[in-house]
Amino acid sequence: MKVKIIITAVLVAALFISCDQDYPDSLFDPDYTGKPAPVISSVDPADSSLAGVGIITISGSNFSPVNHENMVYIGTKSSKVLESSETQLVVQAPNEIGDSLLLRVAVTDAINFSNTLYYSLLPAIETYGDLSENQMPWGIAADADGNVYVSVSRGGNSEGVQKILPDGTLEEYVPPRIPRYDGMKFGPDGHLYLVRNIRLIARVPPGGGTEENWLPFPAGARLIDLDFDEYGYLWAVGNNEVIYRVQMDDKNIEAFDFVADIKSVRYFGGYLYVSAITQTDNSEQSNIWRFPIDNTGNPGDPEIYFSFSEKYNKNNAVALAITFSKDGHLYIGTDGPDGIIVVNPGGNEWEPLYTGLILPKGFAFAWGDGPNLYYTRGETGNISQALIRVNMQREGAPYFGIE
Repeated sequence: MKVKIIITAVLVAALFISCDQDYPDSLFDPDYTGKPAPVISSVDPADSSLAGVGIITISGSNFSPVNHENMVYIGTKSSKVLESSETQLVVQAPNEIGDSLLLRVAVTDAINFSNTLYYSLLPAIETYGDLSENQMPWGIAADADGNVYVSVSRGGNSEGVQKILPDGTLEEYVPPRIPRYDGMKFGPDGHLYLVRNIRLIARVPPGGGTEENWLPFPAGARLIDLDFDEYGYLWAVGNNEVIYRVQMDDKNIEAFDFVADIKSVRYFGGYLYVSAITQTDNSEQSNIWRFPIDNTGNPGDPEIYFSFSEKYNKNNAVALAITFSKDGHLYIGTDGPDGIIVVNPGGNEWEPLYTGLILPKGFAFAWGDGPNLYYTRGETGNISQALIRVNMQREGAPYFGIE
């Protein structure tokens, strides 16, 4: 009992001693003013940008010239500060989608936030067409009215070709018959032309309906993609020893030597481009080749435009689909970790498209209205196959099959 009394007395004494220490009444300093609050005077783009990828310039005053001392919030997420000065901040939009999000700036050692603006972040990519996870999209095409067409299967069975109107409504364009089509393009006659890795081009009459077997090719031919040039020829490619050209009015087929497994074809700027796998020194190379096309529609000698296997060089990936923007950027769908890469005009430099947002695989492209590029995303792991719309912030190159 005496031991307990002694211990209690010691603790009480220690408490009184600690209370006698000269601590300040509060950590708050009423005389501290800190830095002046940041002020936002304007934002460019003014009203909206793309979530996760958009670059936004904020002009104003009382910002810090040190990047990490500026905190820019749009909605509930912070933006990555890329450049900063006392009067301007350049940031990358956070991946948050919404209208009337609050945009505000905080600066280290400034007590108050800036004034607040309302800002919208639009989706850079989104699934399109209201297809279920069990519906698998394959080849795609678009028309001049903003409609998108997609070959759909479910469980290995055909669900025909679906027409997706600009408001997202689905309509049957081709009834179920063929399990899937890999390549589809509209021709200058209004027909939809289709290929499916056999030696045949089918076509659908304007307005839709059951497809007809339009043009058979020589035995052994495999056709997986097609495109039209400005001279009215149809070009058809696949895993062959030649590239095929078709005269539309008389269905005359001509073959031009080129031994390769060609995945995609696109005519642009006087050249025929192909994504081709070729055998070189007992190894496979995936590259983007091009052929100059003269004013009679005849191809010249091929050259490598972009050395995909050498310059991309990730996971033994191959280039699957190709397309161009109006200003000459080449887009390549891959089965590598970057679903789509973009190659600058000239074919020298590349970068992933919308890093972290585009998932592999990208195996079919179709430019729609305005800045919208549609691509078929392949199934990878637990990621389902889907039709994706991408806001490219630029327009696609013209398809000469569409009048």
